[in-house]
Amino acid sequence: MTNKRYELRKQIKSVRWMIFWVVLAQLAAEMAVEALLSFMKNPPHQYVQIALVEVLAIGVPIIVYARSVWTSSGKDAKQEFWLNRCGVYFIVLAALLGICGQFVMILLNMPANIFTKTVLEQTGGDAVVAAQNGAEVFLGIIGVVIIPAVLEEFWMRGIIFSAYNKSNTFAAIFFTSIIFALLHLRINEALGFLLMGIVASFVLIKSRSIYAAMIYHAFSNLTALMLTKFILPILGDYIWFVFIAASVGFVLLFALLMLQKNKVSINKNFGTRGLVFGSIFSLPVILSAAVVVLKYFLINFIG
Repeated sequence: MTNKRYELRKQIKSVRWMIFWVVLAQLAAEMAVEALLSFMKNPPHQYVQIALVEVLAIGVPIIVYARSVWTSSGKDAKQEFWLNRCGVYFIVLAALLGICGQFVMILLNMPANIFTKTVLEQTGGDAVVAAQNGAEVFLGIIGVVIIPAVLEEFWMRGIIFSAYNKSNTFAAIFFTSIIFALLHLRINEALGFLLMGIVASFVLIKSRSIYAAMIYHAFSNLTALMLTKFILPILGDYIWFVFIAASVGFVLLFALLMLQKNKVSINKNFGTRGLVFGSIFSLPVILSAAVVVLKYFLINFIG
């Protein structure tokens, strides 16, 4: 094995274990927040709780990781994490993809939502808890739009995708999208999150900017945040027309994105299938899945 291939495998292995520790930290952070709230007469809003867990479970680990890379790589760290300027074209395209994509995610999730409600008799949680008033919109923009978009994209696309892209770009797309869907812990919304991860990866490839992926993620979350209280009542009887128009718009926007020249090199140092399956069935990812399943069981069957 050449030194280059050895270093690539070493970085991938490191990132896999990082996934496990972040998943474990997420479980610990949520348990700690729940324990803390039990002592409060007036607990903070749910959006604040979500933001706190995100910062503790994802923010702290990626800051530690990013700092180590920045210290060792210097100026190259900016390229490592795709911290490049994003043009207006990609900003607008990413935002529109996020808005239209949220409607497509809802359509994709409908069969699973029906199954979980009728067969499993579970209501399931929303991808983003809908805001009910202006104050909640303000809190939501900070707690469930900006913070998750920045932290999750920096982690998924800035760190994990970056490590895998050096070995195989398509493996990076598939693996990060699968992990992204898995870690959101919503079986009834897995297809939607899988699509979201794939689109975010292509936004990164075409723009070479993590900021574009963050904007796509943020506008998708923002649409979900305002959908129930502010968007659906206005649309009324035209809701299905809007879903169809959004789906068509999403396809056209994604086509426009794919027509752009790749700004991230497509690498194939390792086989796509072997790298994806080898990663999914690696020990740290299996342990991560076990923690996610345990968390799902605790939430849905114990409470």
